[in-house]
Amino acid sequence: MKFKIAVLAIVLIVMMIIPFFLKGPDGKSLLRSEDEASQDILSTEQTRQTYVKWQDKNGVWHFGDEMPEGIQGEEVKVDTAANVIRSVKPAGQPQEKDNPKAKEQTPSLPVPLTVSPEKVSEMMDDARNVEKLMEQHTQQLEQVR
Repeated sequence: MKFKIAVLAIVLIVMMIIPFFLKGPDGKSLLRSEDEASQDILSTEQTRQTYVKWQDKNGVWHFGDEMPEGIQGEEVKVDTAANVIRSVKPAGQPQEKDNPKAKEQTPSLPVPLTVSPEKVSEMMDDARNVEKLMEQHTQQLEQVR
């Protein structure tokens, strides 16, 4: 029994290590250490920002580019690309730039998204008709029960 547990433990350890050595379609290992993965992040000097935050006498937090005189606060460094996840293109599907008809087929909403005053009464009548249909449907369901 101890032998079986030892073999099982070794197999599990090997299975956990193998993905670090297997290569993906891009030629890189499927799993990488944090140091290797951090080199792929989209972080640049332009995405790194620094701002200051301080709390006023009422306890309200304020944020800005510069600290007002006579107030103590703290400097906060943020990388706006830290939570960016690269998209994955499915294999075999054409990209948008390769398929110009895809953009033509996409329905678009009319601009502006408002209704002319003449059509408001028509829309209200349609809404009332839908409400009546829903009431009739509810009555039919209650009769069936």
